[in-house]
Amino acid sequence: MGQVPVFTSYLLIGGGRVARHFARYFDFESIPYSTWSRGKDDESRLRSLAERASHVLLLISDSAIEPFFSSHPFLHAKVAVHVSGALASPLLPSAHPLMTFNNDDPGDPYDLETYRRIPFVLERGRGTMTELLPRLSNPAWSIESAHKTLYHALCVMSGNFTVLLWEKMFAEFERLGLPKETALPYLDWIARNLAASPAGHSVLTGPLVRGDRAVIERHLSVLNG
Repeated sequence: MGQVPVFTSYLLIGGGRVARHFARYFDFESIPYSTWSRGKDDESRLRSLAERASHVLLLISDSAIEPFFSSHPFLHAKVAVHVSGALASPLLPSAHPLMTFNNDDPGDPYDLETYRRIPFVLERGRGTMTELLPRLSNPAWSIESAHKTLYHALCVMSGNFTVLLWEKMFAEFERLGLPKETALPYLDWIARNLAASPAGHSVLTGPLVRGDRAVIERHLSVLNG
């Protein structure tokens, strides 16, 4: 990356959920930062804030990152980082926080310890946490830039496909007269078992593991359509 400037402060560019969570995290850690949003602030303010910052975080949509960075050359003198999980850009490195930010109000349960535990996935050979995100002590791993799309697809599948299944279960339970709370211990222990299982060890249970084809056939018949 060349010589990294001594840290002074961050400039957070973006006005969405991820930007609000970074701001909350920095508030917890007393890390100096300023914010700029394309929908609220003018270009002259962006230039002024950038002059006082050492590190710039682009917390905007994937499709906007490269055009925005290219059209603001005064940002090129800074340590500029984007946080997209899928994009590998030759223009600037990335640091992807492997976490779901699905609430509009970045409050509980996102406390300081939650933020500190978020793993960041970097691009191999394109900077360390100390260089890209100084003063954050989060765990970090690196992958090849060429693998970012696959990495992000796996994140999306595991996080969102499971959500679709559980939301379907909760909705159907309600139709059967069972409140959502009925399933929460089950969900809790599935997550615990997955977290505790060693690599390569499956925690699947039920008729699929037992090879009980008759039960599976009955399941398929009631799920048909």
